[in-house]
Amino acid sequence: MSFFGWGNRSVESTTIGLLANQTTSALFAEVDLNGTNASVIAGGAPWGVTWILSNLTTGVVFLCDHASSTDVSTGGIINQFAIPMSSANSAQFYTKHTVAHGHRFRVRHQSSVTGSASAKIIAEPLI
Repeated sequence: MSFFGWGNRSVESTTIGLLANQTTSALFAEVDLNGTNASVIAGGAPWGVTWILSNLTTGVVFLCDHASSTDVSTGGIINQFAIPMSSANSAQFYTKHTVAHGHRFRVRHQSSVTGSASAKIIAEPLI
């Protein structure tokens, strides 16, 4: 008899693909821990998050949010970092967060964009 520890399963974002000419409320990618069947222990748990950002045409400032609600105002944001990116560039970042039930990770942009960009989020529980 053998046992295989397959490890924690990651949760990938609902990514639409390349988005063009978006307003500030548009999401490039989102991981909503309410709808993923992910187990989040009471009191929170550590999660690692990989953020992959790509900008095809004009400059854009990506906002990477760890939020407690769907509200895109600062009220629902737990943690946020901004990534300015010039055209024809991509970037990948890894961050760690304490996640509670109902939290979400999302990528949006700071102001309206004339051009095309995309994003992907991969979240994984660390315990």
